[in-house]
Amino acid sequence: MRKKLILLPVALFLAVASFAQTAVEFIPQGGYTFASRTDYPDLFGRVNGNGNLGAALKFNVNRSFGIEVLYSHMSTTSGLYYYDDHSPYSQGDVKLDYIMIGPVQSFTIPGSTVRPFIGAMLGAAVISPDLNSSFTKFAAGFQLGTNIYVSPRVGLQLKAQLLSPVDAAGGSLFFSNYGSGGGISTYSSMYQFSLNAGLIIGLGPILPEQVFHRPARRPGPRYHRYYY
Repeated sequence: MRKKLILLPVALFLAVASFAQTAVEFIPQGGYTFASRTDYPDLFGRVNGNGNLGAALKFNVNRSFGIEVLYSHMSTTSGLYYYDDHSPYSQGDVKLDYIMIGPVQSFTIPGSTVRPFIGAMLGAAVISPDLNSSFTKFAAGFQLGTNIYVSPRVGLQLKAQLLSPVDAAGGSLFFSNYGSGGGISTYSSMYQFSLNAGLIIGLGPILPEQVFHRPARRPGPRYHRYYY
């Protein structure tokens, strides 16, 4: 009976905390980035997998939408290899630093401390093959995961993340008797998929609960019976 009395306030607190969130969240994070491979006519390139470290700063407009700034760093090795025997043509160390920004949409599960989210990112990838050289490329990314809140200011983040430097981009525009149109396409030779975990540290004021107003129901037409 005592255990039930102790667990009851904790359960109620977690139910209330599930809807609580602060205006700014600092999320130090780390994880593992899997290897990626790129095929060429005579060789294939491989960026080996390794751990990654970084942090995110999320500015919440409300409890469902925010803008996130992300930094991620990874140090690993890469090389070019022959197809026949996988012997190395060249090898070396490489460092990859991503600086990204993008929107994050969160979803509420009633009565739960779990808040799934999805987000897209754009930014820059700084690639450093050695200590004396580096180059920067436009980068794009995508993330999908969930936040588990212990309190309005503390939580755990689990997510899958895909980051990719863009090698080339192009556009097209056409006109005809049937109309006009256009499009933009991008190409990348490296896609880095990672699984990450982070600690959510809430900063700033706690956001108010969102209230969704349902449109008022309009009464239907009234029918009158007439007698002749």
